[in-house]
Amino acid sequence: MPNTKILITGGMGFIGLHTVKAFIDAGEEVVATYRETWRLPSFLEAHIGKGLTWEQADIGVPGALLALANKHEVDSIVHMAIHGQAQPDAGADIRINMDKLSSLLDAARDAGVRRVSLASSSAPYFGVANGPFREDQPLPIESVISPEAFKKAWEILTLNYAKQSGIDLVNMRLSGVFGPMYASMRNLPSRLVAAAVHGTQPDFSPALGGVPFADDTGDLAYVKDIARGIVIVHNSPTLEHQTYNIGSGTATSNAEILDALSKVKPTFTAEFQEGRSTRFKPSAYSDIRRMQHLGYAPKHTIETAIADYVAWLEAGNAH
Repeated sequence: MPNTKILITGGMGFIGLHTVKAFIDAGEEVVATYRETWRLPSFLEAHIGKGLTWEQADIGVPGALLALANKHEVDSIVHMAIHGQAQPDAGADIRINMDKLSSLLDAARDAGVRRVSLASSSAPYFGVANGPFREDQPLPIESVISPEAFKKAWEILTLNYAKQSGIDLVNMRLSGVFGPMYASMRNLPSRLVAAAVHGTQPDFSPALGGVPFADDTGDLAYVKDIARGIVIVHNSPTLEHQTYNIGSGTATSNAEILDALSKVKPTFTAEFQEGRSTRFKPSAYSDIRRMQHLGYAPKHTIETAIADYVAWLEAGNAH
């Protein structure tokens, strides 16, 4: 397909930065938004003004996103921005999240973009007893945590909006993502890699889930694979479905993460609890056959991903 100009919201986010790079590598011109945080990794520095434009914007301001879409004559939108942090008031939580969602959808409709691709997550599967997790399987109405509820609601509402307005819209359920530029250190692979590189002990505090169980598993995907998968979905001329899992397509245990890390940092050790926790789910991974039909396959194993991540930090780059 010919080169196009793509508007990426949340471009300064962890996955957003890698998604910007993946689209540039695919030959696209990118206009990326950020709200407050500015952190430019080395892999994007040379592209500013050469296929990459940054715009500061609050997507919750009515008309802000439409103005950017018209200003830059963008062809499509990839929505990576987080709508909002949890609010103490439940009503405020709904209004902040849903108002920003409606602003995004209105901008996509009024700008007449070719496609809008929305970053969801594997949260809709939290209430499912076991995997593999499929896009077409029924999901419980009840939710374990608020992000699960919001993600399921967003998908229902966006698909309904698309049907009524005629826009081409796709939801992308991203699996557990780790890798460079992940600042919060909430996921286990990132905490282990950071500790190994900096010679510290990983944080296993209760706020982060406590000491991990060795045999607990999940679908862990390297951020570079996730970003490439987003490009594949967004740039596909036609899509058979409106929901796609993007992940590794395999269940990786906590012990396997540690084993992969020991291959590049042999002196690093961490103590896990033996066996499985009460949170363990059989076959806890996302079914990625829909993505495979689009030509997607992860390029990284847990071993090559951990090695690449270690190399990034050891080169003096930020988390």
